Amino acid sequence: MIGVIMERSFLNRYFHIIALIILVVAVFLVYGNTLRSSFHFDDLPQIVENHRLQKLSNIPEIIMGQRGVTMATFALNYAVGGLNVVGYHIVNILIHIINSILVYFFLFHTFMMVKEDELWSKKIAFFSALIFAVHPVQTQAVTYIVQRMESLSSLFYLAAVLFFIKGAKASTGTRSFFLYTGVVLSYLLGFYSKEIAVTIPAIIFLYDLYFISEGEVKKVFKRWPMYVVMFFLLVFFVAKTIIPSGGFGDLNEASAGFAVKSISPLEYLFTQFNVLVYYIVLIFVPINQNLDYDFPISKGLFEFPEIKEGTVLNYTIPPPVVSLVILLIIIGLGVYLYKKSDGRPLYKVVSFFIFWFFIILSP
Repeated sequence: MIGVIMERSFLNRYFHIIALIILVVAVFLVYGNTLRSSFHFDDLPQIVENHRLQKLSNIPEIIMGQRGVTMATFALNYAVGGLNVVGYHIVNILIHIINSILVYFFLFHTFMMVKEDELWSKKIAFFSALIFAVHPVQTQAVTYIVQRMESLSSLFYLAAVLFFIKGAKASTGTRSFFLYTGVVLSYLLGFYSKEIAVTIPAIIFLYDLYFISEGEVKKVFKRWPMYVVMFFLLVFFVAKTIIPSGGFGDLNEASAGFAVKSISPLEYLFTQFNVLVYYIVLIFVPINQNLDYDFPISKGLFEFPEIKEGTVLNYTIPPPVVSLVILLIIIGLGVYLYKKSDGRPLYKVVSFFIFWFFIILSP
């Protein structure tokens, strides 16, 4: 009986609205009890002790600074409710709701392109968006107030991809122009929310190659004006923000940057192999989450990292070479699935999201 009702719901002409309502309710049910969670750690210097946020007249200056779009939203929060945490949490939750809705439409349009089955596309997009909305791994991005930087940047990231999809399928040049302008504006807003959005051009190029141009590079270059603008923005972002703030001038044998002398560049690289695999494990087994994992530093490629007393992890961290092999297998799988995707459209989707994972984490 329940199955029949659900099937009818998916066939309903208003299912998109039903899906959005369910996503909104689900997010509020999961995060509604966090509205009075206090400021923690980076919240203090970034928000509580940041006196620039206490005057709306400072917003032009704030926006021009690093992560200025997010910082401006904190200033607006302060103007409305001071340091009452409820308002900050409401905004964070609303951003997560919008992201969940964007995930739904992004996946729906993607599956419609590769399978052209509206019912199936609705089902997969809805349940995937629901998992995204309530997955425990999202907890920090939603409830840790300063991590609005991450979720707001993700909002513009998803918006940029959706603008691109709509622009590529637009029936007129004028409509395409405005939608591609939306891509560029989303890139700007996303980067100045948090620098993770610097990879938007790479994701859009990959999406174009996979789904819009169907592997033909010549078709990709039909949209060269948009790509040229994003390329120059990318160069500007890297030169103006990422290199100066990324600790690159501090790289040497004893430091991986940011004046952190406790880890070398090579040790940082080895440690990241294990960290990336741990991220993947958390997607499937989201237990023992915490704000600071005190993740063990790997001194050598074939050595077990030393785990400090009191550190709680889901499994014994292996030598980095083990994690490196796992990552290479996953990347190899992405290549294999793409090559075998003729007549198997879902292979292409899985391949795309494998590379999406690594591209987004690359900064």
